[in-house]
Amino acid sequence: MSLQQLKVFIHELEVGMFVSALDKPWAETPFPIQGFMIKSIADASRVKAYCDYVYIDVTKGASPLDLKHSSSVSPPRSNEPSSVLIDNNSFPQGSHQSKHSSVPRSFIVKPYIYNKTVELAKEIPAARRVMNNLVGCLSVATRQITKGSDFNLDQLQQSVDDMVDSVVRCPDAFTWLLRLRAKDPHTHDHSIRSSLWATQFARHIGLDIEQLKDICLATLLKDVGKADIDRTLLRKPNRNADEETEYRSFVSASVENLKQSGFENRRVLNIIKFHCERFDGSGFPKGCTGKRIPFLASVAGIASEFDRLCNPREVTETLTPSKATGRLYKLRGRSFSEDLVIEFIRSMGLYPAGTMVELSTGDLGMVVEQNPKSRLSPRLAVFEPTDNSNDEPNYIFVDLKNEEKARAQLRNFGARRAYEVSKLSITKDIEPEKLNINDQLLNRLITKPFDSTMAGLLATSGAKTGANRGFLSALKQRLSI
Repeated sequence: MSLQQLKVFIHELEVGMFVSALDKPWAETPFPIQGFMIKSIADASRVKAYCDYVYIDVTKGASPLDLKHSSSVSPPRSNEPSSVLIDNNSFPQGSHQSKHSSVPRSFIVKPYIYNKTVELAKEIPAARRVMNNLVGCLSVATRQITKGSDFNLDQLQQSVDDMVDSVVRCPDAFTWLLRLRAKDPHTHDHSIRSSLWATQFARHIGLDIEQLKDICLATLLKDVGKADIDRTLLRKPNRNADEETEYRSFVSASVENLKQSGFENRRVLNIIKFHCERFDGSGFPKGCTGKRIPFLASVAGIASEFDRLCNPREVTETLTPSKATGRLYKLRGRSFSEDLVIEFIRSMGLYPAGTMVELSTGDLGMVVEQNPKSRLSPRLAVFEPTDNSNDEPNYIFVDLKNEEKARAQLRNFGARRAYEVSKLSITKDIEPEKLNINDQLLNRLITKPFDSTMAGLLATSGAKTGANRGFLSALKQRLSI
């Protein structure tokens, strides 16, 4: 049978189509030269990362007419729920849709209900004050709840309200501050991180403010029952049956401790009660399945699972954000509904603020801020390599959403491969130890207003070379400082 090809733009690409040709040489992509079938939404997303359009063979797969009545991976109309297209090129090729993927979506995504209203550099001081207050209030409340005594709910609720307001204004500020906090097993960082991921997700899908506050407070308090469990048992990676039963008792203990302390918010208690239940019934304490699990409890559960993957008690098991989202994606249709997993990944992006990344040019950088409408094209600080591990690297700010401008900036900065790659993009996230990035430098990154027109910012300490002095002088003159 003769080949019948149709040109299809990326937003028109659908599951069931057979890709027979690309808009670029096959060698510049990871795809098989003989062509391939789009078997899942993830496959379509991978193509999107490399191409603007492709050609499909309608003799080997579906045509647009065949699929006109099926669900599409194209962007939704403004009055329709958001599609579940993931901006992710790291999922396994040829991955299959879950047997649960036909389950009707239990929520409607209303993107852009909340728009960023404050720039990162301006929000950081306010977010830092909120963070400090929140940590203090949570610490005191946990001790009081564990003892079964009344706690200052109004004070904790005010801190939660302030956190939600900050996340609504500028989601990346809290992410950065948690990135800067030292890991300490005696703090409440897991609860705060989980509440941040849950609140960001709730913001992304457009839940109302009261729901954002409930999910934030519930995720902060979900683990108060663990205070009664031996710390060694909490850290133990392989618990026997009796130990697992004791560990799982923390959910009921959290609910009971809160009730004994006079806490009466049933919505929050319900989230805590069900947050460890799983879509396929493998969770606890009741083994609930599917729609029997409250939606906000599932949000808290997936946020907690994401943080557990990124920040486990056993440090050697830590996963980078992209690997954590990949692991989460494999749980779709099992631990969590497929729609929930996909939309959560969309809300997070593969590379949250503070993630160290490698570009297709080989340069190393750090994500400073997300582009909400283009999660794979964030704003970055790109660093100049240094041979001396004691020296802080020079850096410039670039915005990958404006690719041509970013290429020019990188070339001027000395990135030799800025124009040698077909697509300027992030290829992977990396461990922070690859660069000498200290907390002082990180603080400067987030408190300096982002300006992609800057030629670069000097970030070295100690004595400067003549070339560096000239660079700094030129920078001061340009900025009039």
